[in-house]
Amino acid sequence: MKQVVLAAYAQGNPQPGDFRVEEVPIPQPGDGEILLKTLYLAVDPLLRFSVDETVLTGGGRAELGQPMIGPVVSEVVTSNHPDYAAGDVVEGRSGWQEYAVLAPDQSDYRGPPRKLDTTLAPVSTALGALGGPGQTAYEGIVNVGRVTAGETVVISAAAGAVGSIAGQIVKVLGGRAVGIAGGLAKCAALLDLGFDAVADYKAPDFAAQLRAALPEGADVYLDNVGGDVTMTVLPLLKRGARMPMCGFIAYYGVGMEGPGPDRLPGFYRLIMNKGLEIRGFAGMLAGQKGLEDIAGWMKQGRIRFAESIVDGIEAAPAAFSSVFSGHEHVGKLLVRVAHRG
Repeated sequence: MKQVVLAAYAQGNPQPGDFRVEEVPIPQPGDGEILLKTLYLAVDPLLRFSVDETVLTGGGRAELGQPMIGPVVSEVVTSNHPDYAAGDVVEGRSGWQEYAVLAPDQSDYRGPPRKLDTTLAPVSTALGALGGPGQTAYEGIVNVGRVTAGETVVISAAAGAVGSIAGQIVKVLGGRAVGIAGGLAKCAALLDLGFDAVADYKAPDFAAQLRAALPEGADVYLDNVGGDVTMTVLPLLKRGARMPMCGFIAYYGVGMEGPGPDRLPGFYRLIMNKGLEIRGFAGMLAGQKGLEDIAGWMKQGRIRFAESIVDGIEAAPAAFSSVFSGHEHVGKLLVRVAHRG
């Protein structure tokens, strides 16, 4: 089988050369273990922390020479565990390899694989709308943002896995969704998904576009990126606005100090003057309730899941790197490793 291992810790944005593809024997399951065939793997921005030699946030760091960790959807090939049967489809963190052996009862940061209802939606959605990104969108809009009908919500990285679902949840709740994305194609895709207005952060008149999209300001800002985009949004927030913060991709791989100038004084002034409520959160807090609500809205046709899929495990390093370099994909970016059966 093939596996993608970490060859070097990332310096700045991850590069394809930070990984290498190796061929190794397919492992065999022992007592209490299951053999999994990988169907899809996710190239989430949050995995940037797993390839940092010094900065560690959340669920573990990848080790040099070992398979890259990350969420995958797999099919059970062989089971020596009573809770799993051959043919079951599961979501877990077995990593970037074509096959993997897991012991569900051995608890670590990954937890046991989650069995999927394959009749609910395509199994790939377990890594997107019906997985961590969907839970993050739900938590940010429903629980942290507390969006209500009639409110205006602006979302950065709106064409991504989290943002594209978040905007549609805003519409379900009766709010007005304004998306920020890079490039005409992504902005058009957001309008097609039902966003009320968009602003292209790559355009020279981005600030003017955003002001036009938010003529009365915004009640909620779901922030995925930080950096210049957020600095452009902040003056347009209403007094008492809520700012759920689920990502800061502009600063991934940057230490405490980062590049100058120091903009904290202006940031603090805005927080005080506008009475902003800013809260970072972990997306998985939404739990099963969030996934059930999203699944129901999908069945009703009120939420569509956007996916971009590339084929072959060899494509994983380049796909992951593209997440940090303004790729043109819309929605959840996935690598399809194999087909079911």
